[in-house]
Amino acid sequence: MTTSFFSRGLRPIRASRALWGATLAALLLAGCSTGTGYYTGDVVGGPDTTAREDASRGGHDPLIDAPYRAETSCASEKPVTVLQRIKEVPFACADLGVSATIDEIRDAGWRIVSLDIGEDSESDNHVGFPVTIVVRKLF
Repeated sequence: MTTSFFSRGLRPIRASRALWGATLAALLLAGCSTGTGYYTGDVVGGPDTTAREDASRGGHDPLIDAPYRAETSCASEKPVTVLQRIKEVPFACADLGVSATIDEIRDAGWRIVSLDIGEDSESDNHVGFPVTIVVRKLF
């Protein structure tokens, strides 16, 4: 005694709706899983132009070669706004003579001791804040 699909009480319309719903769910999940998995604006595979300039001066990198427990202040080169993440903003470290992002500073062994957000200013209909960080070399 075999029972057919339709004899179980499911109508063809309900079965097609269920199949359509499952297909739609699978497509949505597949669409969410596509992508690079990382932020493509990051420098991947090597140093950016500021580190290359340091390398052209005899392999000297002030961020890496600084003595342990050294402390310096770095100011954002442009105001931080909603248009750009803070990790993308370059910071000028006058004592070291370098300009680097927070990620590059961190990767060179520095850690943020304090962060100061300055007076807001408006440009291009967006409010921006100058940011100053004090960093210390840990390793």
